[in-house]
Amino acid sequence: MEITSFYIEISEKNLINNINYLKEKYKKSVLPVIKANAYGHGIELIATALYKNGYKEFSVARLNEALKLLKNKELKKCKILVFETIDESYFSYIKNHDSIIVTANSFRELKNLVDNGISSKQIQLKIDFGFGRNGIELLDILKLKSYIVNKNLEFSGIYSHLYATDFNEGKELIDKFSEIVLFLGKEKFQMIHIQNSVGILFYGAQDFMTHMRSGIFIYGLQEEGFFHEGLKQVFQLKGKVAGVRDIEESKYLAYTSKEDLSNHDYKNIVKIKIGYGDGFLKCNENSMCIINKKTYKILSMTMDNTFIAGDDSISEGDEVILYPDINLIRNNTEMHICEVLPLINDRIERVLK
Repeated sequence: MEITSFYIEISEKNLINNINYLKEKYKKSVLPVIKANAYGHGIELIATALYKNGYKEFSVARLNEALKLLKNKELKKCKILVFETIDESYFSYIKNHDSIIVTANSFRELKNLVDNGISSKQIQLKIDFGFGRNGIELLDILKLKSYIVNKNLEFSGIYSHLYATDFNEGKELIDKFSEIVLFLGKEKFQMIHIQNSVGILFYGAQDFMTHMRSGIFIYGLQEEGFFHEGLKQVFQLKGKVAGVRDIEESKYLAYTSKEDLSNHDYKNIVKIKIGYGDGFLKCNENSMCIINKKTYKILSMTMDNTFIAGDDSISEGDEVILYPDINLIRNNTEMHICEVLPLINDRIERVLK
């Protein structure tokens, strides 16, 4: 790594703090969601840190995410729930690797999995309440009940997705889900979960559920209106000043005319080595960063570099922190907090601290 390169520093301490905080506050087990490269934090780093601290159940979106984790011998001792439907060509592999827990996203899929010799104890059922993405439809619940009874099936778990943002609608979904689990037989399922991070905040501990399925909260990602004071941001996007220049006599800052810049009140231009080629998008122009514990505005960006309005206190080699408070990201860039880190590509190294 070059001395002025940027990297994402991952705080193992804050990650474990966040999970323990949720466990202690709600008295429920947490099923960490580490899909999309652990929301950009680095799926292998996060999974390894969780395993090291005693957490051996994860969830991902796609099979290739699970397969990447299982290259690590230690992580083969974990259980990894895959949300999306898995192609039949992988069934023989799954039968021989009980670390992978598959999802039946329709009644037809469930029958296909069982008919192909995959144990029901390696399957979780997903129930769809109208989100429209995937899941067993409500019109198939009676058939599902008969199938479970006739085959005497027991499952790794059952879950749904709490998509409603209205409080009363969300509570209604939780109640409907509980009714279906009781109808199918609660004793048939080792794990029962419906609440995502916002659902945890809105509805607290639900006695009926065995787990809380949390993504953004375990990383300390929060937005206004959805805030837990006990959660801490897990990442810092850090680097060093690559250069400082006085461009008073110049007409341009990189490809941009100085007349087109939003800010003209600066002494020097500070260059850092990160740009939209790294996934740090141009919508970050006019947002703020931290240098030497002071706030400065980002003026312009290119594929490999970003330019900041600086002053005489800044020198080459000084530390720069981007996204110092990720919870303000929508105000600064109009991006959702879940979009930010997954966009940062592998030119930016993730480092566990």
